[in-house]
Amino acid sequence: MQKNLFHGVIAFLLLSLIFPLAAHAAIVGHFTKVQGDVDLLKAGKLPAIRVKVKDGVEPGDIVRTKTKARAELTMVDNSVIILAPQSRLAVADYVYTPANGERRAVIRLFRGLVHTVVSHIVKTEQPNFIMETHTATIGIRGTNFYTLLAPAFTSIYLVQGTLGVHSNLPTVPALLLLHSMQLTQVPLGKQPFLAQPLTPAMLKVLEQLMHTGLVAGGLLSPQGLISPEPGRFQLPLGMPSPSVDQRYQQQYVPPTLVPQPQRPAPSAPSSPSNIHTITGPY
Repeated sequence: MQKNLFHGVIAFLLLSLIFPLAAHAAIVGHFTKVQGDVDLLKAGKLPAIRVKVKDGVEPGDIVRTKTKARAELTMVDNSVIILAPQSRLAVADYVYTPANGERRAVIRLFRGLVHTVVSHIVKTEQPNFIMETHTATIGIRGTNFYTLLAPAFTSIYLVQGTLGVHSNLPTVPALLLLHSMQLTQVPLGKQPFLAQPLTPAMLKVLEQLMHTGLVAGGLLSPQGLISPEPGRFQLPLGMPSPSVDQRYQQQYVPPTLVPQPQRPAPSAPSSPSNIHTITGPY
């Protein structure tokens, strides 16, 4: 009897050592809509798991939508992230404690087009909801915006709210404050372009692309994305040629937040009036 009890205690301790992280795994969002072939890389690693409505996501997971597929994630703070066809993003970090009024969220977009709605505003000095791409870091408060990824740039289309946009390189310190119905682009290794108006016609194209994907949704040219109805309008800050491979090498995203370094102010205030340096909250 004592021998069996001893073996049981040893087995329990071994299980506790082998699976220490299982108790700490946290579901930070659920799939509220799934259309077509959508899969999930747990902790950013193969094998891929095909998802369905009500499945959960955890920090470190990567979501992938295939051709003609869409996915909607509703996070624990009621933020909504919608992926267009042929898109890929990671929930790099997501912590929300409403009792303390705290949120720490980092979403990384690797490919495609994403519509994000952050309705709950957490009052802190620094942005507590961040979207990262290969060219840009976007600090979010309460906003409704689209993020479009191409190999050489990131385009941001803000429907409502305020965004702080800057290059993800510490050598490019300029911060652009983007306001409702404005858009910008962040080229690789450069500061954001000056804000331009986001027109209802452009917004309509973005809404269409959320259902079709970037390649199927219009005619691609070096100058931009042309409407499927020729001569109507062109979406500026455009799209790459379809021959350019939009796949990116980075796959694994550790489920921890990497603090953004403080960027020094430039020596001469020669930037345009709506470009600011990162010296305080926005």
